[in-house]
Amino acid sequence: MEQQPIVARCIVEILGAPKEYIAKALMDHVDKIKKDGLDIQIEKYAEPVASDKLFTQFVELQISFKDTGELLDFCFDSMPSTVEIMSPEKLELDMAFFEDFVNDLQAKLHQTDMMLKGLQAQKQVLDKNAVNILHNFIKFVCHTEPHSLEDLSRLLGIKVEELTPFVEHLVTKGALKKEDNVYVTNG
Repeated sequence: MEQQPIVARCIVEILGAPKEYIAKALMDHVDKIKKDGLDIQIEKYAEPVASDKLFTQFVELQISFKDTGELLDFCFDSMPSTVEIMSPEKLELDMAFFEDFVNDLQAKLHQTDMMLKGLQAQKQVLDKNAVNILHNFIKFVCHTEPHSLEDLSRLLGIKVEELTPFVEHLVTKGALKKEDNVYVTNG
């Protein structure tokens, strides 16, 4: 079954820093899309916009896809934020193609889920190690001489209210003790 081309307007966005980097990265991505053989009919770049310490920029692309497979591949690879199908008004899908699409989608979702679970496990290990380093540093500093919470805050560059639970945990564990308004190692 021969399929007519699908014309779609797509928005591809990028977030990052510095501003020059994201502008170049977005243009490089569009160049890669062109090299992959997609028929980009229109491309309109928005100016980068500051968003906290990062920048965001988008490009609006009008692309003619030879078939639904090419459109879906583009969506998987470029992750556009929006896709507006301009033509045709109706599509007829072969069931075998649709089945392949659903299986590909499931495989990509499974791969993404596994990657997220792996990153989450790595984050937990890093968080635990960071807390251990912070605890060890607090114990080391308080072993050399007594320090108030404000002293520890200045030394560590952590606000008093954010540091307090860590110091209190060490007191509860018996690694530190509070004498008057300062903390010392216990032992």
